[in-house]
Amino acid sequence: MDVTVGRIAVAASTAFLLVVLLLSAAAAAVVESLTAAPWDSLDLFASSGEHQMPAADAEIPPQIYGLYHEAAASCPGLPWTVLAGFGEVASGHGRQVGDRGVMGISRAQFDRYASPTPAGGAMPTSPLDPVDATFAAARLMCGSGSALDVKSAVGRAEADPAAAVRIIELADVYAHAPRAGSFLAAAAQSAPSSAARLAVEYAGAQLGLPYVWGGNGPDRSDASGFDCSGLTQSAYQAAGIAIPRTATEQFHTGRAVDASDLRAGDLVFYGDPNGFLHHVAIYLGRGIIIDAPHTGAVVRFDPVAAADYAGARRES
Repeated sequence: MDVTVGRIAVAASTAFLLVVLLLSAAAAAVVESLTAAPWDSLDLFASSGEHQMPAADAEIPPQIYGLYHEAAASCPGLPWTVLAGFGEVASGHGRQVGDRGVMGISRAQFDRYASPTPAGGAMPTSPLDPVDATFAAARLMCGSGSALDVKSAVGRAEADPAAAVRIIELADVYAHAPRAGSFLAAAAQSAPSSAARLAVEYAGAQLGLPYVWGGNGPDRSDASGFDCSGLTQSAYQAAGIAIPRTATEQFHTGRAVDASDLRAGDLVFYGDPNGFLHHVAIYLGRGIIIDAPHTGAVVRFDPVAAADYAGARRES
C-alpha cells in the first residue's frame, strides 16, 4: 500500500472506528469510561505544517525553533525537522550542551563548515553557540549542494547508525506533530514523562501506515509499515529508550502498571501474561490505544478493552 494513500485511507475509516470505540465503552471495565470523550471535537489527524508551533514542538525554545527553519532554508531539500532531531539528541535543543556542542557534530566537521559566520553567530565561531552550530550542521548535511536524500544527509553528519536512526525518527515526530488542541496533542501532554510523550508523538506520526509483519517502519528499514511490536519499539527508540523487539519480551521490561492507573505512553499487552503475548499497543487515554493490529489493517486507534487484556508496563 502506498504510504500516502494509506494515511488518507485511515481518515476515511475514522467515523466507523469511533463508533466501535463508543460501543466498546460498556465493556471497558479496566479503564475509565469513554462516555465523556468529546468525539465530535477530536482533531485526530491534524499535523503541524511549516512555521507553526504545534503542541509537540512546544519543547523547542522559540528562538531555536526559528533557527532550525532559518538554517534549513539555506540547504535545498533539508527539512527543519532533521535539524530539530540533531538538536534534541545532542543537547535537548540547547538546554544541556556537552563537549560536541549544540548539534553534536565533531569538532573537525564544525571547523570545516562554520564559515562564513552566520548572522548572529559568535566571534570566533563556536560549536557551543546555537547559531554557529546549527548552520554548520545544515551546511555539513548539504554536502554537494542539496539534502534531498535525507538519510544520506544525516549519515554525513552522524556516523553512529543508532543515533542517525533516532534523529530520523525524531524528524518524523516533528514533521507530523499534532496540532495544539487535538486529541493526540492532549494525549502527549498528559504523558507522565518526556520519553512517554515522545513515544506517543512518534506513534501518532505513523497513523495510516500499513501493517507489515516484521516491519520496523520506513525510518529504520525499507518496510513501508509496522507490526505491533515494531511500532512500540520504534516509538520508544525515538524517545531514547531501547526495548526488545517482540511483545512477549517487551512485557518483561519497565514496571507493571495497574489498569486503573494507565497513562499515555504505557504499553498494553494482550495474550497470556504467563506465556505468549500476541499483541502490544500504546495507551493514549480515554480508553484508546494506538496500534498496528493485523495484516490488512493500518496503524490506527482501537479500544483498549479486550477479553485477552494481559497487563501494562511503563517504560519511563
